[in-house]
Amino acid sequence: MLVQLRERVRELNTLADEVLRLAERFSKRDATAQPDLALRGQQWFRGARELLVQQKYSGLKDFDLCYHAQASYMDISRYLTLGPAEFTSSGVEDAFRLFKKAFLEAQALLRALEWEMLSRELPVKTELSFEVSASEMDTAYDLLVNAKGAEVFIRASGVIARVALERHLFTVADSRKLSIAANPPSKKNPDVEDALQTLQKGGVITAIQKSQFDSLFKIANNCAHPKEAVLAADVERLIRDGKQLAALIV
Repeated sequence: MLVQLRERVRELNTLADEVLRLAERFSKRDATAQPDLALRGQQWFRGARELLVQQKYSGLKDFDLCYHAQASYMDISRYLTLGPAEFTSSGVEDAFRLFKKAFLEAQALLRALEWEMLSRELPVKTELSFEVSASEMDTAYDLLVNAKGAEVFIRASGVIARVALERHLFTVADSRKLSIAANPPSKKNPDVEDALQTLQKGGVITAIQKSQFDSLFKIANNCAHPKEAVLAADVERLIRDGKQLAALIV
């Protein structure tokens, strides 16, 4: 979606450059700049506005005010429809100055659309991650309930919960643009402890929450190592508390 949006904004920016060139020619009493100025200007405005409407952009009202200002005698709409004889040389130059100011502001609003979309994507990405993790936690719990004391299924339940919880933490860090470095650097890849340290330093989780995660991942790690003892009650806590904590980290 963002790739398509960037491409469309790029096309509109190219068209906007043409509109400004035509508008400047017209300000120098070049009557041949019309009707291309009106045509290209409307193409840019209508194309840009529809994109903002589709994305429910918060700056749409400000964008419309650039096109049709209530407190100024000159705006984008007015300048695009000026006749060559409507102003003196100094008058049309002043009109161009006001038009350019409004047009550049409208361009800036359009260019800011991507950043609003990126901010919207942040909670969507982490919410989807949590939904997947929660579903996997439910699967882990069902496996635990039906294990009937069989150690292999109890351990498998804990491993599923661990994978779900770890992936969610890495997704949260990624969506918040937090870089997770391996500590020590000699490690091939950063692990969950590195992710937790990064999230705590980034203010995403508290020291208490990190301590809770550490306790849960100790249980999860035991599930993956047959030499370590594991209890069904511990795995149940891993699943229950892990799901609750993950719901807070979005």
